[in-house]
Amino acid sequence: MTADERKLFDHLKSPHLKYWVPFIWFGNLAAKARKEGRIRDSVDLQSLMTEMNKYRSWCSLLFGYDWVGIPLVYTQVAEQLINPFGEDDDDFETNWCIDRNLQVSLLAVDEMHMSLPKMKKDIYWDDSAARPPYTLAAADYCIPSFLGSTVEMGISSFHPIPFAKCLLILANDSLWHPSPKGAAEAESLLRSKGKD
Repeated sequence: MTADERKLFDHLKSPHLKYWVPFIWFGNLAAKARKEGRIRDSVDLQSLMTEMNKYRSWCSLLFGYDWVGIPLVYTQVAEQLINPFGEDDDDFETNWCIDRNLQVSLLAVDEMHMSLPKMKKDIYWDDSAARPPYTLAAADYCIPSFLGSTVEMGISSFHPIPFAKCLLILANDSLWHPSPKGAAEAESLLRSKGKD
């Protein structure tokens, strides 16, 4: 987190956790990029936001695991699993959930609408072929991308067969090789077929 991002983060006053604030920044930045034409398609923007929402949901799930404590004593664990919110129905704080969600929603909409931290150039700013840094131990495992078995085929060694000769090959059910001798033989066969 940069110093500017930290200032914005600390400036937002909330009695609740604010792990979701960078996700709002992400959404605002993605909307700005779409408006500026950096993201050219709404489908791409939707895909980007869907993936971000999955990640935000995982963070929320992690927060939930941290929030609900399960006692270590075996006899209490079973009771907690059966009634995680206690014996009494009123032990579940519905009002707290509503208050928290309302406060977070209003904060995100009113105070954070198109609020973005100042962009700061990093080492990858102008590098279109950026590669992640590797430690010395991991550098040996950096292997080139698989390019396929035909990547070394040269265009100059490719000799296309004219369509008429392909038909002749199919008609005669024989093989034709792209050599001057083979071409002359194919042409003579083509002439003889034409006379028939």
